[in-house]
Amino acid sequence: MRRLLVLLALAACAPGLSPAATQGLAAALQRRGLALQADDPAAPSTDLAGLRALVGGARVVGLGQPGAGTRELPRVVHRVLRYLVEETGFTGLALDADASAGLALDAYAQGGAVDIDAALLALGDRGLATVELRELLTWVRTHNAAGRGAPVRVFGVDPRDPEAAAAVVLTYLGRVDPSYVPEARSLLAGGQQLAVESVLARLDALRAALPADEAAAWSVARQQAEVVAQARRMAETWEFEAGEFARARNIEWALAQLGPRGKLLVWASNRRIAAEVPGAAPSMGNFLRQWLGADYRPIAVSFAGGELLAPADPDLLCPAPIAPPRPGSLDAALAGPGMPRALLDLRGLAEPGLRAPQVLRSLDGARAEDTRLRPALAFDAVLGLQRVSPARPLGATPAARAGCVRVPAN
Repeated sequence: MRRLLVLLALAACAPGLSPAATQGLAAALQRRGLALQADDPAAPSTDLAGLRALVGGARVVGLGQPGAGTRELPRVVHRVLRYLVEETGFTGLALDADASAGLALDAYAQGGAVDIDAALLALGDRGLATVELRELLTWVRTHNAAGRGAPVRVFGVDPRDPEAAAAVVLTYLGRVDPSYVPEARSLLAGGQQLAVESVLARLDALRAALPADEAAAWSVARQQAEVVAQARRMAETWEFEAGEFARARNIEWALAQLGPRGKLLVWASNRRIAAEVPGAAPSMGNFLRQWLGADYRPIAVSFAGGELLAPADPDLLCPAPIAPPRPGSLDAALAGPGMPRALLDLRGLAEPGLRAPQVLRSLDGARAEDTRLRPALAFDAVLGLQRVSPARPLGATPAARAGCVRVPAN
């Protein structure tokens, strides 16, 4: 709690961009900003050609978000992923979603008989259970079925549900090592870190005796055991960075599954993808930049205004207006007229203010919270969206309140 209060105090004290700096950023947007003509994933991709130069040979691109519940951002993610897959050889999508529930999303993408709506709802995150994300995953499935290039994989990276992860491990052991299942069940159910390490050691010992066609299934089972271990570490330490480190390790594992030429798009919050954050609590992106160097490209996203779909009650979602950005903030600098969707490459910009602490807001529902970052060190680029509209949630029914919908409670 003390660390949180310190971070909030620092955010409140973060300097704003000067009027001259704001004008300089606006000029840079007009001069070298990549203007996205549409958020429609099926639109021609000619306006995305500059993305190739920004991404270069990077194997991991982080695409941020200031908050969930909008229609436009997942459509932009869809459009960017489609371009990266078709034009630059990307073969994976990682979501900041439960690492075990995410297995069903990948099974669907690979053509499995999976109810995708049920799989998205099972993530337990209303911000991901949307028509827009379903459309993205449906495109991945269709692309894979066409057999054009390497199949695109889908991963969850959050070690949120150790019980679900343990169930995956036990199912696998029931097939390859059934006599060990009772002991493994007891070890995985306990709260001791060493107990989970014992299961990992057993899986490692099994690997040498397994046939080659078991490699993929074994890798998934071992990773799910590691997810259990990660959850145990997070419960034992209560340190913020434990979860960030675990997510980064899970991205590292996902990248390995894609092979030596695999490339991965990661979609998570702006702070989570940031390659540098002030203070002693590192982000997932901090670890990725340390491990991957220039092979990691984080891109922040900002909303200027509009509405998003936010919880009003546990089972009620309603449109909520997004307040204008704070004057002097990076969000305000990106909210200038004339470019409704603009991607600005921050590398090489001479504005000193971009290397000083600045405010980039994050949204929890309609409530804005300040995130204090040094933009040019945290991100390689920033995407500004002028106006957004509410997402279309899955499993929703009309509510009595105008514009609101009722959804199954998580």
